[in-house]
Amino acid sequence: MGLLTKNDATIYRRFFKEMARLRGQTVLYQYLIKNYETIHGEVIPVKLSDPIAIDVIFNENPSIKTLKRLGWLSIDPDDKPYIMQMPYDTPNLTVDAEVSIQPVDSIGKPTRFRITEIRTLLEFPDCYTCRVAPVPESDDPKNVYDTGYNYVKNPKEQYCSSPMSYINTDKK
Repeated sequence: MGLLTKNDATIYRRFFKEMARLRGQTVLYQYLIKNYETIHGEVIPVKLSDPIAIDVIFNENPSIKTLKRLGWLSIDPDDKPYIMQMPYDTPNLTVDAEVSIQPVDSIGKPTRFRITEIRTLLEFPDCYTCRVAPVPESDDPKNVYDTGYNYVKNPKEQYCSSPMSYINTDKK
């Protein structure tokens, strides 16, 4: 690759970092060190790195034109993913890494997002475009299910002789 292309790539990467610092948002980024996978294929992070402050550009409502350019098509125009543009030199950027956005008033809890997909458009990218999803507060996976006659059984219900009928023992 030519010297001009390499120099241009590093210049554009510096331009993006300056733009993210001026127009973007500072987030705390944690990459995945060790994870646990449930029997249902859910990835549960066991150990994350120490938080690293990174300037990113976060877009809650990207336009349809932007999504088409990135290759993320959606039939429903209201079903738009959150996208986040992160610098090219983000350390250990992987799927399932987490990003925390601190509240403005510093009173509430930070909003956590998990990276679900990473893309780039150029041969020498200045940033990565990541699709992120909010992480729920109570993400306790349920690995043990009590099943009875091919149906998931609620512990408050007792089955009679017929599998389709049950007696609800919950007193209201």
